[in-house]
Amino acid sequence: MLLKKLLGSILGLLVVILGGIFLVIASGFGKFPSQMLDFISSMEGSIEYIFLFLIVVLLGFLYICLNLQGKAQPTSILVPSELGEVRISLESIDSLVHQAVKTIKGIKDLKTKVILRENGLFIYVKVVLYGDRNIPELSQQMQGIIQDHVYKISGVNVSEVKVLIENVATDFKTKVS
Repeated sequence: MLLKKLLGSILGLLVVILGGIFLVIASGFGKFPSQMLDFISSMEGSIEYIFLFLIVVLLGFLYICLNLQGKAQPTSILVPSELGEVRISLESIDSLVHQAVKTIKGIKDLKTKVILRENGLFIYVKVVLYGDRNIPELSQQMQGIIQDHVYKISGVNVSEVKVLIENVATDFKTKVS
């Protein structure tokens, strides 16, 4: 993906440079040696060539701008069905994650992020735990419950659930909703 953007940017830059050179030639602002090809000198002052190369330069800039912009993040996941397609929003998946985590004791606070990539659905979970829970066991339990609950309710396979234990709390007031 990065290589594709880099090559696209280089191509766009070359188009802009070449278009700019020919624009200068066609407009007559640049004086070049007499050894230049006749067709280049015939471009000088030609309004048609000026417009043509102006369009090439603008297209090059447009290509660079579009290439540097990030790909729009998908907001839903496609679930094929026999009767057509069903789209489930990532916000809905996020709600399912919250539902699943609410069933687990020992979690004080929860922040989630659901990302859909080409290679699957990824769920990132940040939690604040109560101090009396075994972190590796709770993390593994949380990953399994989230993955199972999301699949059971939505039919969407979760590629990976990543858990970050943000903090371990000492008081017992729950914020998970």
